Amino acid sequence: MLRLIHMESNTTLTFQKIYEEESDAIFRFCLTRVSNREQALDLVQETFLRLWQTLSLEKEVLNNRAFLFTVAHRLVIDWYRKKKSVSLDAMMHKEGEADFDVADETTTKENIEAGAEGRQLLEALDALPESYRQPLYLRFVEGMLPQDIAKILGISANAASVRINRGMLELRKRTGYDTEEV
Repeated sequence: MLRLIHMESNTTLTFQKIYEEESDAIFRFCLTRVSNREQALDLVQETFLRLWQTLSLEKEVLNNRAFLFTVAHRLVIDWYRKKKSVSLDAMMHKEGEADFDVADETTTKENIEAGAEGRQLLEALDALPESYRQPLYLRFVEGMLPQDIAKILGISANAASVRINRGMLELRKRTGYDTEEV
């Protein structure tokens, strides 16, 4: 009985630590994929439920971050597969709405400009092919290494690096930051 209580305590502490470290990153990842705050929260909850189940079964997770992003990535794919067609009325109602928080009075001009540039960059990132979009997001927004990105996407580390580099070139072209001179 004492061993069981000790195991549950260690599992809980491990889970709490991982949740505190990674929940924001997983939320951002899900939110940029589904563009709906409530759905992103549901996906984050399901991701961490699967982590809890894995830890409860005393399975070893070698890389918590890669595990969580892999689970979240697969959940997003499943969500899109299950997603039902949206009615025209719902699409028209959603048009023009943003899933960003409303600025408060402490927002400065620099923050507004940075936010606008960030939205422009995210829009350009969303316009990229999926094979470039995900590796770029994981590398530059989440700060992951190509080896970890490769594990999440199920490709080689070299392929991940190539996709990051090619994606950056395409993103620079689309945003006007292409530094090559003709």
